[in-house]
Amino acid sequence: MTKRILILGGGSGGYVAARRLAEYLRKMNADSEVTVVADEPWHDFRPLYGDVALGAAVPDEVRASIVDAGRRFGFRVLVDRVTRIDAGERAVETEKGGRLGYDYLVVSLGVRYGWEAYPGLDRYGYHSYTLEGALEMRKALEGFKGGRIVILVPEAEHRCPMFPMELATTLAESLKHRGVKPQVALMMPKMERMPPPLSVLDTLRIWMEKMEETGVEVVMHDGNVEVDGERGVVRAGNVEERYDLLIKVPPSRLPEPLARSEGFQLKQDPRWAPARPRNFRHPDYDDVFMVGEHSMPPLGFPGAGVPVHLAADYAADQIISEITGGYPVAEFARGTMVVGYFGATSGIMIAFDMKYDEKSDQWKAARYIAATNPLLRIVKEAFYKSWIAAMK
Repeated sequence: MTKRILILGGGSGGYVAARRLAEYLRKMNADSEVTVVADEPWHDFRPLYGDVALGAAVPDEVRASIVDAGRRFGFRVLVDRVTRIDAGERAVETEKGGRLGYDYLVVSLGVRYGWEAYPGLDRYGYHSYTLEGALEMRKALEGFKGGRIVILVPEAEHRCPMFPMELATTLAESLKHRGVKPQVALMMPKMERMPPPLSVLDTLRIWMEKMEETGVEVVMHDGNVEVDGERGVVRAGNVEERYDLLIKVPPSRLPEPLARSEGFQLKQDPRWAPARPRNFRHPDYDDVFMVGEHSMPPLGFPGAGVPVHLAADYAADQIISEITGGYPVAEFARGTMVVGYFGATSGIMIAFDMKYDEKSDQWKAARYIAATNPLLRIVKEAFYKSWIAAMK
């Protein structure tokens, strides 16, 4: 009987899982069908949105057709929106009225941007977390003639922990090269525990030194954030910051299809979805794999593409092994490497191991290597742009 593998989400996790499953199951002549449910026909490589905002990339370099990629690599793509998961009945409901059955389900729906979580955050400021937002931010930066830029991080556990620091140092240096004299302030929440990779030994110190070098002011707030766009002010309980240009980072929230599905909201923190740390399976359903950003922070991983990619690969390998009855599954690839922009002309690399901690039931960052070098910037740019080029 044909094994039906349903993948929710056409982003990085969904694409990685679909491609690996389709290619390996085809090689092994397994009777299987891999289907991706994507809410649009495009696969956007979201980390490149920041490059679009800064004028270093154009929209065509950011996206490729997920439908064409499916034809190329052997998986089917259904362009529709998931509305609810009925895991007890092994079914997924969609906006167009479909009810899709499955033998295995891979859930990689990213996160929802919770702009409504703080007063004024949805109305004021610019961001690069959607392609439309990146293009608007690009226009705002092109017209910026000087003044105070505030980069607001309203809460922790947002997409890509290093991005606000990348953006702050890159803006500070690149605007100076343009002849503009900005005041750049990074407004961050006070945190008891930093998310990886910032939690790895002195990675945060390296970033703080870079921000001091580039003249970026770091402002720590207490979390009670309010944006007063009429007066150009960001307020928190302990601080008030004036701005001429506001750039904002969205709070991460659970995607609506998961919030509407029984058993897919983490009881301890409704921003996230549950998963077992050791194998990324749903705690109550062995046939459901939770490999999106919506499940990473509670396991100890950052909300970023690298752990999602590794989790998607590992989930695919487990499914292939169970379908074929013998495909070897290696231990989860715990080694993680993050590469970022380090100001306008250099790059930073942080490579570290993740170790499972029985007491906390989480993965924790361990041994690490950190380096800064202009060549690392080229490495990041090459990887980002080759991701989309490989799909075309």
